[in-house]
Amino acid sequence: MTAPFTSSAPGRLCLFGEHQDYLGLPVIAVAMNRRCALTFEPLLEMEVKVHSAALGDLAHYSLLGMTAEDRTSAMGHALSAMLDTAEGLPHSGWKVTIASEVPIRAGCSSSTALLTAWIAGWGHILHGGLDTREVVRRCHQYEVLDFNGAGGNMDQFACGHGGLHRFGSGAPQKLHLPDGTFVLADSGAPKDTQGHLRRCRDGRIPLMPHIDAPKPGMTTDEVQLLEGTRINRDLEIKWAALMATEGVDGAAMGADLTRHHAVLRDTLGLSTPRIEAMLDAAGAAGAWGGKINGSGGGGCAFALCPDNRVNEVVNAMTAAGAVGAWPVHMDKGVTCPL
Repeated sequence: MTAPFTSSAPGRLCLFGEHQDYLGLPVIAVAMNRRCALTFEPLLEMEVKVHSAALGDLAHYSLLGMTAEDRTSAMGHALSAMLDTAEGLPHSGWKVTIASEVPIRAGCSSSTALLTAWIAGWGHILHGGLDTREVVRRCHQYEVLDFNGAGGNMDQFACGHGGLHRFGSGAPQKLHLPDGTFVLADSGAPKDTQGHLRRCRDGRIPLMPHIDAPKPGMTTDEVQLLEGTRINRDLEIKWAALMATEGVDGAAMGADLTRHHAVLRDTLGLSTPRIEAMLDAAGAAGAWGGKINGSGGGGCAFALCPDNRVNEVVNAMTAAGAVGAWPVHMDKGVTCPL
């Protein structure tokens, strides 16, 4: 297989269940129409050259023998693992050009969108194509499990399957969108994804058996952690039921997105002054509510607003410090030629 082709995957918004997939609890996430696209073009040399339109040259691998250093990145590790399971080497080398509309390192799953499209592309080259479920499985293995990462599997499911789903045990459950439009805004502030994930995970996993009945002797901080976790768990359960049918009330969802955010901010310490200013400005401009998106400590937030207030909300969040703001809509999952 030596014809050029493109593989792409979406970024995602986490609506309810933020910071709980790694606790074994469900998450509601929607793929958005800001995507990461990888264009694969054949090379005569048995090499892989990876170039990003935004970041320049990213990687250079030899298909005749990858090094231990190559495998320290998720992309290099995934390629090495896929070569190990292939029946033979590809017939040519490949130049891979990355063009992404997903805010980078901002909580929108830009790295997972990239890796999902990467795995689907190499699955096309090495295996004649992989189904979505296998792409998702491999992405979670190569990105999280093999690196002892702190996250769950929400990102991999959302980028792979697309649409709006409740992800938990069993098959993803399709849900319905609310009234209104989501507006995504990037604070431009740096974030420590794995640090925040580990801090929030490690502090709560030992407490989870007592989520509905705190045991005597718990500290005030432990009780507050459990209460916040219980509030967000119950919000996700509530909205999973409401979104199972059409006619989802956007104003009611917006109010509960703000409740969800309050726990992420006040209990888990995941917001920043700029994100608070962005969300406050969105509310003043007519948004129904909103929250941080992703691990927090920087990165993006989004608001849900009436369709006739989109421009005002975009402008307000930008004026409040966002380096970019965009209306976003539900999109399909990973795409790659079969």
